[in-house]
Amino acid sequence: MEDNRNQQHVENMEQALVLAEQMLDGKSPVQVLAYQIFAQQQVKDRIGALENIFLYQKEIFNFDEAAAYLNMSKSTLYKLTSKKEIPHYKPNRFVFFEKAELDKWIRSASVKTDGQLNDEANRYIISHPSRA
Repeated sequence: MEDNRNQQHVENMEQALVLAEQMLDGKSPVQVLAYQIFAQQQVKDRIGALENIFLYQKEIFNFDEAAAYLNMSKSTLYKLTSKKEIPHYKPNRFVFFEKAELDKWIRSASVKTDGQLNDEANRYIISHPSRA
């Protein structure tokens, strides 16, 4: 199924190139250059999206991949590892992270909504009647 999707992407890119050639026929060099810059950015964006798809399928991340997955700077991730505030593995001075543990670590820092806090307060009040 993944191969079919990749093949479809290739065919879409080929069709886009044919359309681009037809569209640019007779255009000024500045217009052609502007389109080329636009097309290059589109390709870079698509490659970035494909890299993200690959990244999120991995179960073990190296340091750079973990920083990208967590969307944090490498220096912040380094501080968290040096303070042992984030789960990680360090065989032979290399640092690795398990995706499932990173997901659990993210979820451990949830912030309750006002509604959740009100519900907890109401349950506490009901379960601890005043002794007045």
